Amino acid sequence: MLINGSFLGEIKASINKKDMDIGVTLYELMPNGEYFHLSYFLGRASYAKDISTRNLLKPNQIESIPFSNTHLVSKQLNKGSRLVVVLNVNKNPFSELNYGTGKVVTEETIQDAKEPLKVKWYNDSFVKIPIWK
Repeated sequence: MLINGSFLGEIKASINKKDMDIGVTLYELMPNGEYFHLSYFLGRASYAKDISTRNLLKPNQIESIPFSNTHLVSKQLNKGSRLVVVLNVNKNPFSELNYGTGKVVTEETIQDAKEPLKVKWYNDSFVKIPIWK
């Protein structure tokens, strides 16, 4: 199987805050147990539907978070390989941290965050993989 293009999808989640930064990473898990990084997405949930306007999430309600601006990949998968999708919340110490308060992210502090972020992921989320036929 040959993957060729950009992957996209939609994450369904509910959180106890107004925003979060999500990461979606695509790997090939090869038969020998090694992982090969294929592509990734990193984005702010409040800009997922419209990159020009911030739309805060409603706390504790199921939200749809589409993503599509992923890196292009073209790779012939090894026979017996599987695809692995890793979904996470970006808390990288080398990036701007989104504490989810709804304030301008550059002005938020850990004191503004108060309670920790709680995420519920839902299984009607999906990822579309571009397969070359």
